[in-house]
Amino acid sequence: MEPNQSIQNTNAEVIIVWSGYLTVPFIKEWYEQSKHWENVNGKKIKLNLNGIERIDSAGIQLLIYLKTQTLKKHQSLELTNHSLAVLKSFDLLGLVSFFGDRIKVKKEHSQEVEFRYGTRKVS
Repeated sequence: MEPNQSIQNTNAEVIIVWSGYLTVPFIKEWYEQSKHWENVNGKKIKLNLNGIERIDSAGIQLLIYLKTQTLKKHQSLELTNHSLAVLKSFDLLGLVSFFGDRIKVKKEHSQEVEFRYGTRKVS
């Protein structure tokens, strides 16, 4: 599925909505058009992930990269409306605490994500 991106820019924040597959082809397209990320200095960035149907390791790497880059610039990146695909990946990889965003799990998906990976101690 072709990736889709929409951007809403206000005085205080930038809201970016991604949908489709957050996979290598999206990352390649995003990288080629990433100039718009340079114009968000001083603004809060909200990245809406509700429309993400599939995410692979490249998609996870992009989210980690964006988080670390915004932290280096003393900016705020908030991931919002996590899709089930994103929640499952974060659950499996133990990334919920890394991003530190508020997560809302729909009741029908509560059995599919437990958020236990990365929280257990290994003996």
